[in-house]
Amino acid sequence: MCAFRVLTRLSNTTSYVKTSKPYHHQILRTLILESSPSQFVKLHKLSDEDSGIVEVRLDRPEAKNAIGKEMLRGLSNVFELINQNSDANVAMIRSSVPGVFCAGADLKERRTMNQSEVKFFVNSFRSTLSFLEEIRVPTIAVIEGVALGGGLEMALACDIRICGANAVMGLPETGLAIIPGWNAATT
Repeated sequence: MCAFRVLTRLSNTTSYVKTSKPYHHQILRTLILESSPSQFVKLHKLSDEDSGIVEVRLDRPEAKNAIGKEMLRGLSNVFELINQNSDANVAMIRSSVPGVFCAGADLKERRTMNQSEVKFFVNSFRSTLSFLEEIRVPTIAVIEGVALGGGLEMALACDIRICGANAVMGLPETGLAIIPGWNAATT
């Protein structure tokens, strides 16, 4: 956690939002940020010495944090909340599941989708990762375990990647002649 304190102190910038009722908007923003928009994506605002750090936790252990429709919706909502919150100075994306950052797309769920649903999912995934790449605060992917396919692509969309000793990364879909969904191989 020491490295994160240093990063927080280095990036301690203050953003101001001009509103007619700043106190009301600040309370609303804090309440929204502390709520959990998805059962698979948890948002936590750190305090005390770590204030300004917002932690995004991937929490879908039964699927090794595979990204399905609901998790993608949760990620999109969380990234939007972080981008709107003036108290956030740094965003960390990490896993609550031991040994796994993110296993990529939920292929079991994908098998149940028709062609138009797959196209919509892939476009939504691209849009979400592009938004993550452009978010107003520095983003850090904390990779402890496997980061495959879309999980690696999400890590690549972050500004900084910190890897544990057991980190394993790859784009296994390329072995099947499938181009990564967000085109991580070309970014």
